[in-house]
Amino acid sequence: MELILELPDIKPLADINGKDLRESLVANLYHIGRLSEKEAREILGKTRREFEEILPRFGFSILDDSQENISIELDA
Repeated sequence: MELILELPDIKPLADINGKDLRESLVANLYHIGRLSEKEAREILGKTRREFEEILPRFGFSILDDSQENISIELDA
């Protein structure tokens, strides 16, 4: 799936790149429960440790997980 996002050309957004946007979107979808950790890792091509290391960059804790996500991970 391809998503096109148009942002205004303003200084605070000048340093944002596609990788950061992708990681931010996936981290947010994981945080709100739309993706399991496994799905998020697969999308980003990261190991569990690598994925857990990016979460704090976006203000999320690795210790905050839903019961559903825990169940999915235990079944994997």
